[in-house]
Amino acid sequence: MRFRPVRFFHSESRGLFMVHASIVRLLPLVVAITLAGCGDFDPDAAATPEGRAIEELALGDLATRALADHEVSANADVLLDEIGARISALPSGQEAQDFAEERFRDYGLDNVRQEPFELLAWDRRDASLTVTESAEAVSGELNVLSLGHVGSYEVEALLLDAGYGTAEEIEALGDAVEGTIVLVDVGSPSGYGRGVHRTEKVTLATRAGAVGFIQVNDREGPLVPIGVATLGDEPTEIPAAAVDYDSGARLTAALSAGDVRVRLVLENWMERSTAANVLGDILGQTDEVILVGGHLDSWDLAVGAVDNGSGTLAVLDAARALARHVEETGEQPLRTLRFALWMGEELGLYGSNAHVEAMMREQLVDGYAAVLNLDVVGDPVGFGAMARPEAADFMSRVRAPLVASGFELDEDHSTGGGIYSDHQPFLLQGVPIVTVRSRQLPEAAGVSHTTADTRDRIDEEGIARSAAVSAALLWALANEPELPMESWTEEEIGVKLEELGVRDPLERAGDWRWD
Repeated sequence: MRFRPVRFFHSESRGLFMVHASIVRLLPLVVAITLAGCGDFDPDAAATPEGRAIEELALGDLATRALADHEVSANADVLLDEIGARISALPSGQEAQDFAEERFRDYGLDNVRQEPFELLAWDRRDASLTVTESAEAVSGELNVLSLGHVGSYEVEALLLDAGYGTAEEIEALGDAVEGTIVLVDVGSPSGYGRGVHRTEKVTLATRAGAVGFIQVNDREGPLVPIGVATLGDEPTEIPAAAVDYDSGARLTAALSAGDVRVRLVLENWMERSTAANVLGDILGQTDEVILVGGHLDSWDLAVGAVDNGSGTLAVLDAARALARHVEETGEQPLRTLRFALWMGEELGLYGSNAHVEAMMREQLVDGYAAVLNLDVVGDPVGFGAMARPEAADFMSRVRAPLVASGFELDEDHSTGGGIYSDHQPFLLQGVPIVTVRSRQLPEAAGVSHTTADTRDRIDEEGIARSAAVSAALLWALANEPELPMESWTEEEIGVKLEELGVRDPLERAGDWRWD
């Protein structure tokens, strides 16, 4: 058994004594046995778990202390400078997993473990895009990179401008799509109402008969944003790549003068393999769980500082702050706090999906009372809960002591949200999803999934502040006697997902199970 000291401070003498944490947890039982002979003593009542209201938790002090001695920069020295890019199922990914496990153990979390799962591992090799026929010459080299989960291909075909590649645009092009390599812009048309993920666009183009897919960056400069091309556990059926803004502009200009024929050559490696999530707990008095997670993996082009080194660093520091708080006060939360660093997110939410599937098999997923996902983190600006207006008062009560302690958080309670990150598997099971909204540095705009996702683009003090307010929110969630949010019923899940505007992409991914 690993012993963790719990320290108690007397307010006057500042005297210190230490006992094992598990002994503290057994004290109510010891008292029950000792007093069993007393006529007025009710052992069942004494054993009833008790929480504490937000106003009793000194959340401002907890967050202030967490920020004062944060380890965000120290952890970034290892995660970003020494390990760098963290590719699932490759040596860099294993190194990151081992580092995260070591930190969780150093911080004194319980049940620290690596949770393995299978995935389709992927790594890039080479890519080229050449204009073979064009009425107007296309000068210069075209800057192209493969998207993820794409195999090795060589295809030559006419190029077709498909706008943003939305369902409406693909449908309007009709039979013209068949046999072409479609050229689509990142994002979605103005006023469309929601973002359109690249995986959705690749799926639409494939179903319409395209033989290739090229995504164009909407930001000027040499950056080529990449990402996985399918959220399924299979490779794409067609080659899918991305180019920078200038390359896309030259191809679009050539198309305005007539037909353009291109050759797209991609060489990549794929193989069935394994990776592992890293988890650790602060044990509570009940089986209910509050989970905070962020994905540990990144893309290969840089060190993945913004996406998602920032979230990993925030999860680590929240774990440190709360474990230290429990150690020094001897307090045990009502609900278990679980800290998770997911692998396989960039290749299709593998790690979080595997965890939720395992919990469902063991009929434990209903034990999750709330989930906080930290993906791309900056300076905190406020709280929210996806499609949960009933959580507004609770969030306001958490916010008040933090603002009084100098944290700048707005009063808005956000109820919006989307998918395509590690909260998605929990959301699809109706688990309450809470959010800590944050603001990135201006220089971080557009660098995710590119060669510019480097350490100088993240706000390390801002991340530390997000970790501190996240720790306060988690402590409140773990101790509130009655949370204002309950898991949705199966029927309610479908209704709420429609309210969030995510039915269409879920249907195209094969994840919509409601009528």
